[in-house]
Amino acid sequence: MQYTQPPWGGEQDSPPPPKPFTLVQHNCLGSWDVFLSLFGSFTQLALLPSVVALQDPPGYRGKLPGFNSFTVFSPPPDRGCEPHVAFYVYNSFLATVSLLPRFLRRGDVMALDLFTPDGFFNPSTTGFTIINSYSTKGHLNNTRSIPPDIIFPVSPLPTLTLGDLNIHHPTADPLRVFKEDEIATSSPYFDRATELGFSLLNVPGVFTRFSMSLVGRPGVIDLAFACPLLTPYFTEWTDPLPSTGSDHIPILLWFEAPLFRAPPPTPNWALTDWPTLESSLQATSISPVPPIATTLSMDIWFRTNLDRITAELALHTPVKRVMFRSKPWWTDLLSQLRRAYNSALRSSKVDRFNAALLASARAARAAYFKAIKKAKRDHWSEFLATATPQTVWTAKRFAVGRPPLDSQNLRVLRHCRNSTKLSSTIFSLATQSVLPTPSCSCSQTARH
Repeated sequence: MQYTQPPWGGEQDSPPPPKPFTLVQHNCLGSWDVFLSLFGSFTQLALLPSVVALQDPPGYRGKLPGFNSFTVFSPPPDRGCEPHVAFYVYNSFLATVSLLPRFLRRGDVMALDLFTPDGFFNPSTTGFTIINSYSTKGHLNNTRSIPPDIIFPVSPLPTLTLGDLNIHHPTADPLRVFKEDEIATSSPYFDRATELGFSLLNVPGVFTRFSMSLVGRPGVIDLAFACPLLTPYFTEWTDPLPSTGSDHIPILLWFEAPLFRAPPPTPNWALTDWPTLESSLQATSISPVPPIATTLSMDIWFRTNLDRITAELALHTPVKRVMFRSKPWWTDLLSQLRRAYNSALRSSKVDRFNAALLASARAARAAYFKAIKKAKRDHWSEFLATATPQTVWTAKRFAVGRPPLDSQNLRVLRHCRNSTKLSSTIFSLATQSVLPTPSCSCSQTARH
């Protein structure tokens, strides 16, 4: 039996609108200033990019910088060298997909496989692959460090391959006067792309790199290609962001993702009014089974009673949409105090010389942040009170942020807030679950 009625709510809700997929690619030249300038310029965009693909990102001892609301994925350091490519994924986008990074045993190229239950573009494929490359001069003449078969793989998934390939070709820059070695270097890559049906997404002739020297020519070396499964959904290649201080320009790619939507809201069972709901369900009558059980009659009977029960559940249960910014310790009181604080702050900014308004804003701010501290403390105490031998190390990681305790680093507990309570919880649970209970034979053996 198939049911067109939604499993939650009485009426058929219209699906949420599709979300476009946007991606930014940029070469940071290993500069922290360029990195910060790039991410700071995202405030000029109407929609934050879903993925940021960086070439030559800044790093220190194999670690890349983080940025608020983004999660970084990069290859592990190779022989002490910094990774040359990295992906920064927007956390709101990350919360709606399954992600698998593939490092390909290299530091200058990596792939990102994204999956959703319904897919992004085509119902027959639930995945989407992005390949980020930073190709430099190879050991031999007219070669580059990354071979064409790695940049343009054979894949059943929609594939987007991009990066700073350091090649010049008439397809990307038709007005350039080319040298023979430039054609010899770039031809294997464009021949491979043509063989597999990849399409160049760049606007021909729009320079992506401007030399900082007076003798160097501008060129088109930051390239993006889409496979045949992805090309129909490509919308636009633009460069709306300002200069970041790099000799490369930031590039913004737009794709239509007709199947990609935000997850629908789900019931918040923690806030269900169970006493009222229980009495309401007991008062709900179930119609008798049809005397003649046919497929159609049973379908109508089941759907009618299911809708009746679902309507009662939806009436007494609010909905929630869990996002990466959701806080488990947040309460309705904090929402009210935040609104009161924002209102008092706006009033104080209107008349900055009114002492009463300034005092009211300071009092509202103090009450708001005091309530936040209390909510966090209460949630932490409740978490410790319900800790089990399986979750006690999770509590330690939240408190200290280091690997699980052993006999050599128990001293880190003194640096932890609520260390007395946490240590007593850890050792009591460890004793209950790890240490054996002494038996009579063991005690007698110890005395002898």
